[in-house]
Formats: sequence, C-alpha cells, structure tokens
Amino acid sequence: MSTTTTASPEATATGHPRRWAALAVLMIAGFMDLLDTTIVNVALPAIRDDLGAGYSAVQWVAAGYTLAFAVGLITGGRLGDMYGRKRMFLLGMAAFTAFSLLCGLAASPEMLVGARVLQGLAAAMMIPQILSTMYATFPPAERASAGGLFGGIAGLASVAGPLASGVLVENDLFGLGWRAIFLVNVPVGLAALVAAAVVVPETRSDHAIKPDLRGMTLVSIALLLLLVPLVQGRELDWPVWTFVSMALSAPVFALFIWSSRGRGMSALVPIRLFRSRGFAAGTTLAGLFFACVAAFFLTYTLTLQVGLGFTPWQSGLTSLPFSIGTALSIVPSNALVTRFGRYVTTAGALVMAVGLVFLLTTMDAGVGFWDLAPWLLICGIGMGGVIGPIFAMAGADIAPRDAGAASGTLNAADQLGGSVGIALLGVLFFNALGTTPDASAYLSGFSSTTWYIIGALVVVSALSLLLPRRLTAEQLSQVH
Repeated sequence: MSTTTTASPEATATGHPRRWAALAVLMIAGFMDLLDTTIVNVALPAIRDDLGAGYSAVQWVAAGYTLAFAVGLITGGRLGDMYGRKRMFLLGMAAFTAFSLLCGLAASPEMLVGARVLQGLAAAMMIPQILSTMYATFPPAERASAGGLFGGIAGLASVAGPLASGVLVENDLFGLGWRAIFLVNVPVGLAALVAAAVVVPETRSDHAIKPDLRGMTLVSIALLLLLVPLVQGRELDWPVWTFVSMALSAPVFALFIWSSRGRGMSALVPIRLFRSRGFAAGTTLAGLFFACVAAFFLTYTLTLQVGLGFTPWQSGLTSLPFSIGTALSIVPSNALVTRFGRYVTTAGALVMAVGLVFLLTTMDAGVGFWDLAPWLLICGIGMGGVIGPIFAMAGADIAPRDAGAASGTLNAADQLGGSVGIALLGVLFFNALGTTPDASAYLSGFSSTTWYIIGALVVVSALSLLLPRRLTAEQLSQVH
C-alpha cells in the first residue's frame, strides 16, 4: 500500500498534534488482534469439550481466523488508502467487536468457526490501517520510536495471550468458561471505537491502488480447495472428492498467478516483486517458518492439556519461557543483521530446531514446567533470530515505491503459512492419535509432528542463504 497521504505539509514535517493519543488507541486494536491469534490455543481443549467439537473443528477454530486475515490483509490496506484509513479502521473495529461477541455466544462448532472467519476478515480491514496511519501522522524522526512501541505491544501480546487464556478459562469468569476469551474483546473494542472516533485523524493515499477482487477470489478458492479436504479428510475417511479438490487447487493457483501477471502493481500479489531472489526466498521462508510455529503450538497445547492433564493455567504458563526468549533476542538480532547479515536467520532457525530436539527428549507423562522451560526458552531465542531480521532482509532489494506491496505480501505469507501448517501437520498429529487416544498416543503424535517441524526448520535455515548477504544500517532503517 502507498504511504503517500493527504496530510498537510506542516503535519508531515512536525507530525499531527494528536498523533501519540491516536497511536495509543491504534495499539489497543493491534493488541486485540495479536492476542486473538495466541489466546485461542490454550482454550481449544475447553472449546472441544463444551461444544463437542471434532478434531477438524478444533483446527478450523485456530486456522480459520489466520486464513481469513491473510486473504483480506492486502485488500484491507488498499481500501484504507482509497476511502480513508480512519473510516476503514472504525468499520473493522466495529466488525471485530461484533464478531467477537458472536464467537462468545457460539452454540455449535460450526457457528464458532464461521464467527472466527468473520473476525479474521474484520481484523484484515482494521490492522493495515495502524501502521499506515502511524506513517502518515508521525514525522520521520519519530517513526522509529512509534514503531518500537508497536513492536513492544506485539511482544506483550505474545506473552499475555496464553497466560490470559489460562486465567480466564480456569477461573471460569462469571461462569463463562472459554467464552470469556472472546467476550473480553467487546467492552475493550467499544471503548477503543469511541476513542478512535475522537482522536484518530483521517488520512488517505494520493495514489491509492485499487483492490484486486478477482485475485482475492481466486486465491481464496485455491486455498479452500486445498485446506478443506486436508482438515476434513481424516474424519470422513478420505473420500474421493478430497483428492479431487486438492488436485484442483493447483490449476486455480496457476490461474491466480496468470491473472496477477497482467495487472502489474495493482495485482493482489505483484509478480514483479518475486524477481528479487531475496524477496522470493524471504516470502517462502516466512510462510514455512510460521507454518512450523502455528502447528507446534496447536499440537503442544493439546498434548499438554488433553494428553497429560495440564490445567489451562499450567499450559499457558509453560509458553512463557518461549515468549521471553523471543522478546530477549528479537532486538539484538535486528542489530546483528548489519554485521552478520543472513546468517543471523540461519542460526536462529537452527537454534530453534535444537531446542525442539531437546524438548522432545524431555516430554513424558511426568513432565513439569521446569523440565520444559529451558528448552522452550532456547526455542524462543531462535524464533527471535528468525522473525527479527527476515522481513528486513527479504525487502532489502525492493524499490521504495514497492515497499508497501512487499510488506503486505510478506505479512500475508506468514498468516497463510500458519493456516497451512495447522491444516497439514494437524493431519499427521490427529492421525497418530487413533480412535481412543491416551497420554502415550498424544506424546507419540506430538513427537512425530515435531520431527517434521524440526526438518522444516532445517529447510528454513538453508533457504535463508538465498537472502541478501549483508544489510547496511541505512537499509535496515529504510525497511523498518
């Protein structure tokens, strides 16, 4: 998306007078979205028991949100550029709040999955406006500080999500059980909606790119043709239509690429960006890496709670060392990029893989928090080494005029990777459980799935060698 705005020259030079108040409100929305991607995993066993959900519904509750968010993200940003970022933010926030209420009131697994998809689409309308508005209302000298605050909120959400979910579910707040993790969004969303209407200024692009609705439709169809049979196939005993559907996804993807080639930078995913080897490798790397992360946390949480009998609070607490490790390493890894370049990401992926190997040697029926903590801390440190530099490194060779499109594509890739990882590795995990799973079945399923994740992380480390060799401090500041 473009970063050119209709702000006055004075506002561009000195910043909008309400910019810090606006940023505070926008960060609430960012926190809500990031929290929703992490808070659900811990509550999945409770959702499964209360609604009588099958394993496929559990996968859709986790993957439906990120899939809808990934598909709608770029279009949401372009709509903000065209029609006003404040306007689209308010619409997105109102929809996100309403669909959070619908999630909390869900009476069936199908209703919850549908509400989660709608919630993801609302987030795709809301979230792109945050950074665009920040860029438009802050002067260049303050953008790094504002971006750092937003990054801090992202780190806080990753820590708070599992812990908040554990507290809300285990303490059965107002007798709501798992529903509280969604209903808590309603008062917060309403308050943020009122505050945003007052303090967030309206901005839009002078050179907005129209949404590529045809491209969004094609990629949505292709993804559904692939993911629906992957998630549903096991429970249906793999009927013929599941294989036909997966086979059809390939030509629809090809049609999407063909359609994109003729639309230039107005395409949903501009093909010319992939002429950069670093960007092509970085996009693939981001998708594969976040597929690993999403699949790991789904299988890890279910193994702890359903297989080993951890409470929701205990399960959420075990994720804390992972989040701490990520927070500790993400800032230094950004600094190290200027000296060691792509090898920071190479090392980060391998460190995470090593942490998972040692975690597997620890997992047994009697495992506790302190047995898991050191290996999860190492995994988190490795993750920070990947996600810190990857977006900067992937965009290093992209021209400034294409930076918005590149950023949107990379962010969509990591969300899409999470959805595909949950669907694909979920098949392996749930197949290993059998019909009457016990603790040993869950441990076996978790082990086999995690070994695939470890292998994928080794591939991530190899792909990182296709990223630019070095990144100067000036390039790093331009990308961020």
